[in-house]
Amino acid sequence: MKKILLLAALAVVVSVSPAVRGQNSQPPLDTVLAESQNQTQKYIEGFKNLLADEIKTFADYDKNGQNPKTTTVKSSFLVYQSGKNAKATAELRNVREVDGKPIPDSQKRGEEFLAELDKQQTLESELKKLEKEGSKYDRTLEISGLTLNQAVALAPNLRQYFDFRLAGTENVEGRDLIVLAFQQKAKTPDITVNEKERSTPGALAVNYDLDIPGELKKSNLFLRGRLWLDPQTFQVRREERELTAQAAGPVVLLSNVFEYQSSDYGILLPKTITLTTFKAKKNGDAFTTVKDLDIRLDYSNYRQTNVEVKILDDEN
Repeated sequence: MKKILLLAALAVVVSVSPAVRGQNSQPPLDTVLAESQNQTQKYIEGFKNLLADEIKTFADYDKNGQNPKTTTVKSSFLVYQSGKNAKATAELRNVREVDGKPIPDSQKRGEEFLAELDKQQTLESELKKLEKEGSKYDRTLEISGLTLNQAVALAPNLRQYFDFRLAGTENVEGRDLIVLAFQQKAKTPDITVNEKERSTPGALAVNYDLDIPGELKKSNLFLRGRLWLDPQTFQVRREERELTAQAAGPVVLLSNVFEYQSSDYGILLPKTITLTTFKAKKNGDAFTTVKDLDIRLDYSNYRQTNVEVKILDDEN
């Protein structure tokens, strides 16, 4: 099974004073980067011990990018904190229903699974057990970390590998938002494609395991995208991110769209996350792509848990 995994970083909160600017002026790039990075760390901290309803929908396309076969998985989604490392978090999913059919005794199974996690001797075994449980009904592609982590280009260990530029403002659902564009400019061991884990301990890492044509494997595989930021709080309201092969013209191999919603917990929380993978084929001197797989994650009904739940350190 192919994988897309984000290793959960230990939270590094960056304290930045609020920006001072005129009503109609846009803050400078350095201010936008510092403030928005600070907010992504607050997002990770604020997400702890929140429970939500998650609907994960898979659409698996044929070789021509047509006739998708769908699977729907409903789960209780929880940000889980490790008893072995209090600063580390990961995603926990208790699957309740698959394609409209309830999973028998899902509540009891969830409680038993937490008890089994507590018996794990190492952080690594804890992580593997979580990934296996959360993806046991996934089709074709296993994903982990997309919901917990936000705006990876702004992570303290990754920001230096990206070029950023302010791309004006855009009105989204009645809000004028700052648009921040980013483009990866150099390789880093914390962003890998079809490689063994090489990430920096304790840092955010992004790992992709995808089918890529041999010729494109030799090219640079870089991330690019845009962030839509609230001009008052610098919180992320939307992100579009692509993994591209830098061939004669950039070939999009994977795309993500993250949409966030207001909450009662001081942070914007995920509303919808979509992920699309593409098959690339050589067509003359260029490559063409067709859809391979769509995954859509929908979230609702956020609430705080009544008990403290724990886990992890790495998450890829």
